[in-house]
Amino acid sequence: MSDAVRARRENRRRFLDYLYRCSEEEATEYRDGYEVADELGISRQDAERIVRYLEDHGYVLKTGRTGLVLRITAAGIDHVEGGVEDEG
Repeated sequence: MSDAVRARRENRRRFLDYLYRCSEEEATEYRDGYEVADELGISRQDAERIVRYLEDHGYVLKTGRTGLVLRITAAGIDHVEGGVEDEG
């Protein structure tokens, strides 16, 4: 596996873990994906790709028509708690 693929997988994992921690530790489950990306040092373009991937797998749900407001789903929580490796 190339370093680029490893980095993408790691960023997806970190992004989902961050949303999981927010849903468990904070008052609101909704987060701005761009702010999450900023916190993690991920570009906006990569954040959009990550959210698309996580949404395609049912791990997050995007709300609204604009922006990148999202929340982790029950499937996303189960995925984090199960420690399952992404296939993609």
